[in-house]
Amino acid sequence: MSMKTKYVIIGGGIASLGCIDGIRKKDKDGEITLICGENTLPYARPLISYYLENKTDTDKMQYRSEAFYKENGVRVLKGIRAEKIENEKVFLENGETAEFEKALVATGSSPFVPPIKGLENVKNRFSFMTVSDALALEKAVNKESRVLIIGAGLIGLKCAEGLCGRAGKITVCDLAPHLMPSVLDSECAAPVEKKFKEMGIELIFSDSIESIENGTAKTKNGLKTDFDILVTAVGVRPDVSLLKDIGAETERGVIVNEKMQTSIENIYAAGDMAEGFDITKNKKINYK
Repeated sequence: MSMKTKYVIIGGGIASLGCIDGIRKKDKDGEITLICGENTLPYARPLISYYLENKTDTDKMQYRSEAFYKENGVRVLKGIRAEKIENEKVFLENGETAEFEKALVATGSSPFVPPIKGLENVKNRFSFMTVSDALALEKAVNKESRVLIIGAGLIGLKCAEGLCGRAGKITVCDLAPHLMPSVLDSECAAPVEKKFKEMGIELIFSDSIESIENGTAKTKNGLKTDFDILVTAVGVRPDVSLLKDIGAETERGVIVNEKMQTSIENIYAAGDMAEGFDITKNKKINYK
């Protein structure tokens, strides 16, 4: 089955929602098709830890209600992934295609899986980036669970915070000398670490998981930690495959100009997977 649409947006995050708002300021009638890989409307991913803490629910996590998309003429395809783009068509995993005049790819990022010996044999292994991850963890964890989180960045710590009170023991391990090293220095990290320890969360720094066998993780420094649940939160990688496969200019992310245009005509990119002006270096990177 083939459908025609003026605009197609791939991705269910805040970048996609911003695109819808932007289109409707200029074009009130052009049909928009939104392709969400997850089986949900666009939602705020940072809230998944609050869901585990019972501070919110999946409905409140959504940026807009179902009515918003109907009122704005947006066809929403939930739980369907785009497999490739070719000749101004998006090919979907269900066999359908969506023809477009202009497209935005906002597929975000994917969790990086560290190369740890024995990791592939761990059954109760999770990431912590989506509401599906949070729902799966909610189902797997109980008051007796021993949770090991690899990574003391924002994602790992949000997971630890969300699971606090749900699990029997939580351990966070990171190669860095303190938590959130990309954001905090050691002085600023200290009071945050104190708070996590007061919550009963064990923190292991300047060490890394070297191997895993039969529910026991061994670190490079020789420590051993038993666990029932493993969460890998060591970083993400921009999900550029859709555009890289059709020749778009990429480095770490897909290169865009100041209008968020990629090197391919009529295709734009935004969000975590787009790479452009770097405010930290105050210069443009690989602009055309």
